[in-house]
Amino acid sequence: MKRLTMYVLGISCLKCIHLIEEELINLSGIFSFKGLLPKGKIVIEFNPSLVSVTKIIDQIENKGFAVLKTIQKEDRELLFD
Repeated sequence: MKRLTMYVLGISCLKCIHLIEEELINLSGIFSFKGLLPKGKIVIEFNPSLVSVTKIIDQIENKGFAVLKTIQKEDRELLFD
């Protein structure tokens, strides 16, 4: 699993965050989504073998927002019992 943190231009309210969340949560491979105001910061945990960073950014931009900067990609190890 990877964590992607980015800043998105145009996020001004909770409705904006909800619109992006609805778009991304339907993608296969998205595990979690968190949007933060007022800076438009979004944190997404996803499976890169199921969905690409490019696809995530395209989905956000198709909703009329602009991704300003991707600031972090972290590998996370999944542990199973």
